Amino acid sequence: MRTEETKRRSTRRPPDRKARIVSAAADLFRTRGYHNVSLADVASEVGITAPALYRHFRGKPDLLLHVVDATVAAVVASVAAAPDLDTYLRTSASETPDRRGSAVLWQREARHLPEDRRKEQRRALTGVAEGIGELIHSARPELDHADRQLLAWSVLAVFGSVSWHRTSLPRRRFEELLYRLAYAAAHCPLGTNREQGPAPSPGGYAGLAMSRREEILVEAIRLFDERGFQSVSTDDIGEAAGATGPSIYKHFPTKTDLLVAAVVRGGEQRRAGTAQALSWPGTPRETLERLLRSYVEFAVSQSHLIGLLIGELDQLPEKERKAARQTQREYLGLWVRLLDEVRPGLDPAEARITVVAVLTVIDNAARTGASGDRPDLADRLMEIGTAVLLAEGPTDTA
Repeated sequence: MRTEETKRRSTRRPPDRKARIVSAAADLFRTRGYHNVSLADVASEVGITAPALYRHFRGKPDLLLHVVDATVAAVVASVAAAPDLDTYLRTSASETPDRRGSAVLWQREARHLPEDRRKEQRRALTGVAEGIGELIHSARPELDHADRQLLAWSVLAVFGSVSWHRTSLPRRRFEELLYRLAYAAAHCPLGTNREQGPAPSPGGYAGLAMSRREEILVEAIRLFDERGFQSVSTDDIGEAAGATGPSIYKHFPTKTDLLVAAVVRGGEQRRAGTAQALSWPGTPRETLERLLRSYVEFAVSQSHLIGLLIGELDQLPEKERKAARQTQREYLGLWVRLLDEVRPGLDPAEARITVVAVLTVIDNAARTGASGDRPDLADRLMEIGTAVLLAEGPTDTA
């Protein structure tokens, strides 16, 4: 017959329960978004009750903090343990497939943390980039600090890019591809001033006349990017744009209408640049470089719009969400086809992973602190983007 002590031992919670809760929450926040996940959802995923979850976390904000802390800490540890650049690249390439959602968590969901905790996370990630920059400096002492940092953030973007898609490869091939892409970013020659051929005019991305409607839309795009759609109210947008409620509703009956208009705006501007890039005659390599230039110009001039397109499509109504996702797939497909013409025989999955890595490098650089303020950023991103697209680097150095 079981004693009371035996019963207590049998119902004692497992020692790894807190880690399991954090892991389950990370997966749910990444796939559904923070606001669309309840503590009951997390508890159900772990196989416990919601009250049991409160033994470990004070509430959902506290759980989000632990999730983001854990993902950032893993990246910090990888850099701190690396004795040299190549070891870091190899180790991160091997670890990245196991933490595919990390970038989504710190780029999209960390916006919902209190400002002081967001600052802590930004400082931690800045420290990561500094650490990678030092590893790059050891391998490439000729680079100045700004260039080392740009390449360091580019390396982080390559590894983080797998968070934004589901394409995969057999494990060994996946690791080797990530290594080659990150190696190409870290070792990219900068300041080569190689002729890029006729480039699309930036006219497609030029600011429009700032009507009241435009002012409202511009501020909505900025706030949706910085805080997340669900954390922004129409009053917030009105205050930022200097508009009253009735003035906003005259142009946009609902907050969702603002989001739809913003996504449409992004699609139109990107299509305009793409069409212009494809209108020039030239070799496949020249066409691919013009497409790259068009996207670089779009991202550099519209960083908040890029952030919205990355993080807020799931907040669209179903019809618009499906249309936006289809547009994204078609755009990615265009890149893959052009890359196949430049590199015949490249595996389609490898091509998609490569293209998303390049677009992520560009997106992140356009939106990252000092990198985004560089006057030469577009030219440097052309060099880095080209290097990663061509995966210049060792192909079998294991």
